[in-house]
Amino acid sequence: MDVRDYSHEEAGVFRGAAVAGLSIALCLVAMPAFAGSAAAAPTTKASAKAGSPTRKSSHRSGGSGSSGGSGGATSAPGHVQLPKPTQQCAPTPQSAPPTGTPWAQQALDYPSVWQFTEGRGVTVAVIDSGVDANPKFGDRVTVGNMFATAPSGPAWGDCAGHGTEVAGIIAAAPGDGNTFEGVAPQAKILSIKVTNSENQGISSTTLASAIVDAVNAGAKVINVSIDTPGDSTALRNAVYYALAKNVVVVAAVGNDKPTSSGGTTTTQTGPFYPANYPGVLSVGAVDDHGNLAPFSDIKTNVSVTAPGVAVTSTFPGTSGNAYAANEGTSFAAPFVSGLAALLLSRYPQMRAKQVVRQIEETADGSTGVGTGNGLVNPVQAVTAVVPSGPIPTASPRPGTVTVDRATPNRSEKTVALSLAGGAFGAAVLVIAAAVVIPAGRRRRWRPGA
Repeated sequence: MDVRDYSHEEAGVFRGAAVAGLSIALCLVAMPAFAGSAAAAPTTKASAKAGSPTRKSSHRSGGSGSSGGSGGATSAPGHVQLPKPTQQCAPTPQSAPPTGTPWAQQALDYPSVWQFTEGRGVTVAVIDSGVDANPKFGDRVTVGNMFATAPSGPAWGDCAGHGTEVAGIIAAAPGDGNTFEGVAPQAKILSIKVTNSENQGISSTTLASAIVDAVNAGAKVINVSIDTPGDSTALRNAVYYALAKNVVVVAAVGNDKPTSSGGTTTTQTGPFYPANYPGVLSVGAVDDHGNLAPFSDIKTNVSVTAPGVAVTSTFPGTSGNAYAANEGTSFAAPFVSGLAALLLSRYPQMRAKQVVRQIEETADGSTGVGTGNGLVNPVQAVTAVVPSGPIPTASPRPGTVTVDRATPNRSEKTVALSLAGGAFGAAVLVIAAAVVIPAGRRRRWRPGA
């Protein structure tokens, strides 16, 4: 937000009036020499149309074109494009989703921006438990290198369901008789499997290797809904490698986890990584009332928040019932990853730091500790003017600032008004002279009849 001293603005208006008056006088003095010689500059249809973007109509029933850049995952060892993958695992969902349009979808209203962008041309890496089949993915899933093998079936199968839910929030397309829709329904998913369970511990070295693999495979956004409680050189270097390669890294801030030991229950809190690293777009969770979820960690640096309670998404399966509801910061992060894909699709020239800043600055504002810049606002993020100028090295954090309207400078205003009045008087005299003098000369300065 710009903070302005309005007294300077008002004085500037009056100074402008003075300059305008003097300009009129000078122009009228010179006018007789150029009368009748000016020609209007022609306008062309091409110039009239310049700067008027073509907007595509919104669609809600499957794959359609959308604005944005081209690209996607590049080929790499172990990376295979799946033509509508078949189901490989059959995990049990935590709970069935409620009927009707999911509350998160209504709250964020991201389908409203699909007339501008649907994420086409952007690949989002999902570092998770794998991505299994679901009708809403079509042929937009690529299987990357695996860092964990499934207990049965092909290595890429999602036997936990967690990764498939994350991927659905990012890129599930409309259709299949289900009202749930992902944020960027034309984005591609690069699945990099690092675990077989929601609760399985992941080493920072494995997570670091997966991030590097995602970058090298051509992902422009990396979603990490997995966290580790400690900083490590390998993980930190992997994140900085991704940022240096102009890749947006989105990470869940982590859930505060109750743990029991020796009959005593304690709560494991953050900071968690990679969310706590500078430059990472870290995401906390809120409920359907906009309140911070009780499990959303507040010790980890928080950039923004997104829905993370009773979140509907895809689940492994090929039928119309392959959907589930879940909660956690794991499911808040992919809303932001999908939004990053929308931005990069509409503005392919945006740098990763610009994407982070755009999402943070267009969020709805902090509501307290652990909420960062507040709930993400996809409509504002996609339609607001893309910021220009130098990019800050660190993401700005919200603060409380009171700005009073400045008192106008009366003396400067008086001087400006005097100048404007004098200039206007001079212009009137010039006009009078231009009319009276030629008439007097014709009459040889004799009085008129």
